[in-house]
Amino acid sequence: MGKIGIGVIGGGYMGKAHSVAFAAVASVFDTALRPELVSICASSPDSAERYRKAYGFEKATHDWRELVADPAVEAVVIASPQAT
Repeated sequence: MGKIGIGVIGGGYMGKAHSVAFAAVASVFDTALRPELVSICASSPDSAERYRKAYGFEKATHDWRELVADPAVEAVVIASPQAT
């Protein structure tokens, strides 16, 4: 079974919804790829770390460029507010 590294930009309502959905994939769908929660990006280091712990990500950052440049991140969800 293969894994795909997931990065999420935005930890609010939609960031949580996507993170919970990715975490549940294995128990809901029979798929060859399993999402692995690699990195979460939020507007401040404190909120990023809080979301990392709450949602089960390996890493946290407040710089989206760091998340996108991470070689372990293979797919990115942009779940930030529309204004950003």
